[in-house]
Amino acid sequence: MKKTFVFIMVLFLGLVAVACGSSDEEGTKQEDLKVALVLTGAINDKGWNQKGYEGLIAIAAKYDAQTAYNENTQAAQYNQIIRTYAKDGYNVIIAHGTQLTDAVKEVAAEYPDIKFLITSSDRTAKLGNGENIAGVLADGVEQGFLMGATAAYIAQDQGSKKVAAVGGTEIPAIKTTVDGYKAGVAYVDKNIEVLSAYTGSFDDVNKLKEQAITFIQQGATVVMSTANAATKGGFEATKDKGGVSIGANAGSLFGVYTTNLAASGNVDMSKALLTVLGEIYDGNFKGDDYIYGVKEGVVNITFSTTEPAVQKVKAKVETVVSDITSGKIDVQKLYTALAK
Repeated sequence: MKKTFVFIMVLFLGLVAVACGSSDEEGTKQEDLKVALVLTGAINDKGWNQKGYEGLIAIAAKYDAQTAYNENTQAAQYNQIIRTYAKDGYNVIIAHGTQLTDAVKEVAAEYPDIKFLITSSDRTAKLGNGENIAGVLADGVEQGFLMGATAAYIAQDQGSKKVAAVGGTEIPAIKTTVDGYKAGVAYVDKNIEVLSAYTGSFDDVNKLKEQAITFIQQGATVVMSTANAATKGGFEATKDKGGVSIGANAGSLFGVYTTNLAASGNVDMSKALLTVLGEIYDGNFKGDDYIYGVKEGVVNITFSTTEPAVQKVKAKVETVVSDITSGKIDVQKLYTALAK
């Protein structure tokens, strides 16, 4: 009788330990979750890289995960840094940007049990391999569309027929945002001209400022910039030369550019990454491309409370957001039609 009782208690405690130690039979145990993040820029760049770092912080808080990151990673280091994290036992490695894709593919082939996530704001990217690589894609087209609609409404109110967009390096994630911006402008007013250019840099603030000033001198009254740390070059331009700025992932700078930064088109990478980490934790991960936009709450636009021009039009932009969410506005259809 005593032996039977002991056996039952041991079995019971074993089952409790298993239930408490993992999310489910196929999931990742919480106490074993180790997540590494590889960034090509600084964690405080007020843009894309900072968004990725904020996602890592959110993962650590929700899953009590052990985390690590490497910022300002240079191209020659991509493979080495990713492989080092794999060797060190990190079971989820996030490569924040498609620039890291080739290095991820090489290392992922050597470590089939590790989950690799490649982030991008290019919704057209095909990053998943059906196995251990997935794309986490914020919809940059919708991000750009919201900024473009905002720019067009402001231009209409000003009586202007010309706006501008300045990107950093012309990678797909930046180009789709700029093209989405053009689609947003056209949705509001097809007669508004969009001047656009790429500076080739995510770090050179002065170069972006100079390009923005050139467009202001050519008649653009609203300038959107999307270039990570260099984005604020556009804000410096409108502060010095007049005009209104809109920026990608720039909400943290509303307090700095109080009279000229009108709006920020944002991607909430914390929400996107937490959603995919939940798939991993629950054992439902697939090596697919996970695409998140306005409907999923990952893409949004926020407005300055002090810049005067946007106060007159933000209700119209909020209607656009509602119409995208409901499906009344099909951003992808408008974007595709404009590209033809």
